[in-house]
Amino acid sequence: MLTGACIVALGACTAVPIRPEAPARTAIVGVAVAVLVVAAGLLRSPAAIRAAVFIGPLFGCFAVGILGGWPPAVTTVLVCVLPLACLLLAGRHAALGPAAPWLARGSLTPEAPWLGLGTVVLSAAALTAWALTVRPEPAEYLRELRNLPLGLAILGIVAFAAINPVWEEMLFRGVLLTELAAVWGPRVAVVLQAGLFGVAHFAGFPSGVVGMVMAGAWGFALGLMRLRSGGILIPYLVHVTANATIGTLAVLILR
Repeated sequence: MLTGACIVALGACTAVPIRPEAPARTAIVGVAVAVLVVAAGLLRSPAAIRAAVFIGPLFGCFAVGILGGWPPAVTTVLVCVLPLACLLLAGRHAALGPAAPWLARGSLTPEAPWLGLGTVVLSAAALTAWALTVRPEPAEYLRELRNLPLGLAILGIVAFAAINPVWEEMLFRGVLLTELAAVWGPRVAVVLQAGLFGVAHFAGFPSGVVGMVMAGAWGFALGLMRLRSGGILIPYLVHVTANATIGTLAVLILR
């Protein structure tokens, strides 16, 4: 029970948005992450330690990059590389067991194509309906992209769509789903990682409770694909396709 709670708490810390205008909040969450990393070590649970070894550097990279004013591209590349490197290095200790079994490519299951297509179509339709209804102020990167020629804007969306899901899939469908499944079973793990994925998108696009519910449902579908395929390649490809579709629609709608 304590192991699972520690892993969920670590995941919840990653859902708190880091903003340059709120350094105190980031500091508080940083202290919480440090305490949870220590707690994972005291529990001597391989699942909790593996989660801590990945999530600690992940949060640190985001905090340093965002609060330090680093270029977003640099921060994104760092969070895609350093946490995984730390996890793989820690996995050399036999007591921790396999560091990242979810890195397996997995297999294409019979339901993957239609489940992936349904996820992309439904998420795009829901996003379009939400954006046309709410007419939100777009995120900073969307504001910058909509000022570019349409072709360049779409190219920027596709590039972002290919890179950003790397760390999201490693965190939610990789570390959190795998380690929670080891503690509480795959069914509970799929639901919990989807809930954390939704909370992490509360301040995203779409935002608010509606955005959180939409992202949570999306995360649930990706989690099912991860379990059924046995790796994160299928969820990653669906995630990239959905992000590219949603981002393109957002640029077109909010121009």
